[in-house]
Amino acid sequence: MPTPVTDDSTPRVIPPEIAYQILTFQFRDLMSNDHPGNAEKFTENFRTFVRSNLSVNKTFYHVCRVLIYRYCKLTTAKRFHSLLETLRNNEKVCNIVQVADFQELTSIGLGRTGEMNKRIKNLTNETLSEFLELTQSNLREFLACEHIQDDLDENIVYNLLRPGTVLSVLDFCGCSGDKFTESCIKALDRLYRFDEEKQQYITKEENYQITCLGLNDCTDLPSPVLGRILLMLPELQKLDLGHTSIDDHTLMNGLPHLKSLTHLSLSMCLRLSPRGVLEFFSHHPAVTDSNNSKTLEWLNLYSMPHSSSWTAVHAMFLLRKLCQFGHNKTLQYLNLGGMPFHESDDRSAVRSGPYYQCHDTLQFIKYNFPKLKSLSIRGSNFPITRICDFLTPVNEQNFEVKSGYELGKDELPEIQKLKFLNISNNFHVNKWTIQDPALFTCSPSLVALEVSFDSWQQIEKANEKHEINALRYKNPHVLIKDPNDAEIVKWKCYIDSSYGRRYWLHKVDKYLNRDDLETRGNISKYDCEGRKIIEITKQPDFLKFAQSKIMLGCGIVPLSGVRRKESYRDLKPPISQFFTRSGGTTLGHTATPIVTPRLPPGGWRLIHHDEEDSSLDNIIPEEDEEAGVMTDSFTSNVSANYSPAQFSNRMSRDGLYWDRSIPALNLRPAEEMTYIAPASRQSQQQIHQPPESIGEQVEENDDEYFNDVTLQRRRSQLSILGLSHPRNSVLPRQNSWNSSISLLFPFRKPKNYFMLNPKEFVFDVNSEETTERYRIHFELVNEYEVFGCIERGMYRYYSLKT
Repeated sequence: MPTPVTDDSTPRVIPPEIAYQILTFQFRDLMSNDHPGNAEKFTENFRTFVRSNLSVNKTFYHVCRVLIYRYCKLTTAKRFHSLLETLRNNEKVCNIVQVADFQELTSIGLGRTGEMNKRIKNLTNETLSEFLELTQSNLREFLACEHIQDDLDENIVYNLLRPGTVLSVLDFCGCSGDKFTESCIKALDRLYRFDEEKQQYITKEENYQITCLGLNDCTDLPSPVLGRILLMLPELQKLDLGHTSIDDHTLMNGLPHLKSLTHLSLSMCLRLSPRGVLEFFSHHPAVTDSNNSKTLEWLNLYSMPHSSSWTAVHAMFLLRKLCQFGHNKTLQYLNLGGMPFHESDDRSAVRSGPYYQCHDTLQFIKYNFPKLKSLSIRGSNFPITRICDFLTPVNEQNFEVKSGYELGKDELPEIQKLKFLNISNNFHVNKWTIQDPALFTCSPSLVALEVSFDSWQQIEKANEKHEINALRYKNPHVLIKDPNDAEIVKWKCYIDSSYGRRYWLHKVDKYLNRDDLETRGNISKYDCEGRKIIEITKQPDFLKFAQSKIMLGCGIVPLSGVRRKESYRDLKPPISQFFTRSGGTTLGHTATPIVTPRLPPGGWRLIHHDEEDSSLDNIIPEEDEEAGVMTDSFTSNVSANYSPAQFSNRMSRDGLYWDRSIPALNLRPAEEMTYIAPASRQSQQQIHQPPESIGEQVEENDDEYFNDVTLQRRRSQLSILGLSHPRNSVLPRQNSWNSSISLLFPFRKPKNYFMLNPKEFVFDVNSEETTERYRIHFELVNEYEVFGCIERGMYRYYSLKT
């Protein structure tokens, strides 16, 4: 990147924050590049990024160090040894490391065996313990894999699970074996104490920092050990128990009250019975408590169709329980593969309590789960016509109600925008019926289908481009159709044989699921000066909907800050990557671990026995953590209206309760924060928002940062017309505002408004393509919060395996 030059030939200094954003986009694109198509593609792309930017100037050098050390992807033991040497010699770099990713660490099959790996001293339990000790101040994610399971000894497991660290994401995917099980048992003995009276183990201290736990394919961990691990992690949001030995007793009694649970995987848990799963979704407070702060967004209950005892009655009962507790309004991923479903020709439905009641299971899902984007009904034998009927958007014409029931305006179900459907192992979807054009044109939102090999092979052999072209008519119900008025919809075959035997058909588009994935990146291109042109080749976007394993981490570079905030839960995150809150420079940030449980949304409120006098009906501010007293703002407000004697009398008769109706300040729309003249104390109370709750620290929002007194003095020379921007003000100011100022500075839409409503966003009326790109970006950011990104290495194998 050339350095900007002024008219007097004096080079300008690029602000580090701008350089950081630019290099972040480049780093994310290169690290997600799928070219070259071999195991060393990460190393090649990493080398390209370092060579291109590290030696430009001091700013680029500083930014590159932050990026390359924050996400430590360790593909070989030698790379881990080099990283450890750097951490030993540079203490500042230790604060940068946030993610330790071992998911592609393997040397088996490259001339080495497992016995030879044990003799290599680059990666052992001693060096791994030293690495955790050096990076414990800021390490947020630890992603293990089956190739280091024997090196995870008692001390390492203890340091990963113990409270007092900022580690938030912990994944033991594929770790099994007697040695790993023994290490977990010994580590838990140090974290628990045995109560002789109750004759049971009791946790010494819970870990409130870990929010994501992955135990996928940890088959050798006994069910009581799984229960002991879960009991000490009450703040879990994402829990992956796929292919483990958890049983009904541990699921009901060993799982704590996870009030923020959003992702849950119980796939291939052979020791779980349908009765135990249904009891869990019927009575366990983690999914049934109405006071939970979150509901499920990702649920995987895949079971073996030939060995499980699930029936169609069980499946329908499960879906009704999900609707009863509100999970149907938030679920975006649902895997019910292997379960039998009810089939009925009766398409009528009636509103019954929290859901639409109907006899057909597919229609029940269609009417009651409007937010679904990925659905797996693998092994269910539905005919093509029934699948097309399920994919067709609901409207007044095809929505039938039972006789005697009038359809109100609000009774019509929401339109389902399903993007991925798994219909493999369905004998009705075969090589003779797969080319039915109705299957590819009935849903405008569907982007991918997963089918069996015979069906997929039929389309692959149909032509050299391995594609199928279907016509989407404007009115498909008329007898005479005009092909000239139809839209051509192109679908293409896709297979990734290196990660599993799964076969997909995806709709071709020019942005996310291109049709040149097979040829793109195979030819090296150079410019006229002989420099190599690097083309970014990414995997199709629909693969994130096909994953069967929970994506726990935030990825190499997060697409948005929402997933990071939900997973890491910083008490006071840095406002800058390079500057402290006092204005000094920094390299890395030391976070503060969370050691106390979080309170639910709301605030403390005073109520009085005398309902007529409610002038003290205000929000109690948080206590000062060091002094243990209330803040001065509340004391000054009280002293201005009451004498000490009156205040003590009033406080002796007042009650304190937790008001959940008080919304968080940073969640309020900008339109609600309008200015109201402080004519009376009651008007101030109406717009006054509660500060953080007692004993709870929350992150500093933008308004708190903008209203900082010291920072306002620094920015005073930049204020326009001597006035601060009204939307940067949280509380009402004492000066009077002019109506012309509100016209000069209009209120913006609430934060993330256009991400939730991308169709309303218009970037440029003259460029529809640019506007469409922005809308796609908003949609991707929203999907990233639930599905994450497309995984790499062994994690991707576990996610996309058969």
